[in-house]
Amino acid sequence: MSIKVKSKLESEILLKVSRMKPVIKPTVPHRHSGYHELIFLSKGAGSHTIGDEKFDVIPNTGYYLGLSEVHCWDFSKIPDGYVILFKEEVLSQYPNAFNSLFQLAKTFDIGDSQTQIFPMLETFYREYKKGSSQDLLSAHLNLLILTTLNLPFSTPKMDSTVIDQLALFKRLINENYSQLKNVQDYADLMNIPVRRLNAICKTTLNTNAREVIKERILIEAKNSLTHTSSQVSEIAYSLNFTDSSNFVKFFKQQTNLTPLEYRSKIKV
Repeated sequence: MSIKVKSKLESEILLKVSRMKPVIKPTVPHRHSGYHELIFLSKGAGSHTIGDEKFDVIPNTGYYLGLSEVHCWDFSKIPDGYVILFKEEVLSQYPNAFNSLFQLAKTFDIGDSQTQIFPMLETFYREYKKGSSQDLLSAHLNLLILTTLNLPFSTPKMDSTVIDQLALFKRLINENYSQLKNVQDYADLMNIPVRRLNAICKTTLNTNAREVIKERILIEAKNSLTHTSSQVSEIAYSLNFTDSSNFVKFFKQQTNLTPLEYRSKIKV
């Protein structure tokens, strides 16, 4: 069984703004198809699982889900808030906002900024519902992202060139992680030396490029182990490992658990 893919945006739609559905029915683990998601909750309780991490749902909390993020909800109180779905093209005129998205945590505290964030979201929602132009909606999204990035949780500001290059690196990994596993491959695609790529990762993430690639592969492996019943050999094949033993070795090096031990642990 594979992880279900949901697409809430039609192929021709670049952006959608909606209110959170006032229901508490648990959702099935799924990933998004071709778009990013920002969620801002003002009410609700329960849990939100993103990948293999489970977060408590509390009021005035935000969430960011990237292109391949697997998640599901299990509400115990009816939620309220806003959901923004958007494809990368919608921010083509705002590269700084888009490239800075990687700085967002999966979940973040809106805190005292709610008085600023939620009126902004309501205005954005009203403009969307009345059919405002794509240019205006893109400008609203840009403002929302920049405001969110300036919440207290945000990471220190970095050089824009470094941000752009890291965003490109992460985008390339997301597109090629199952096929390209060597740092040199990505450095070649980016037309920069491996040393430069490692320096970018060290400055922004305090790690090296190889570890960033491995982390993306590990995330996908965990998603499959957590949210599907696929056999280890099937997961190894989907991630383009030469055989199951190499995949098991890789997984254990990263987690100190075999894939089956990990699956057994998270199912408890």
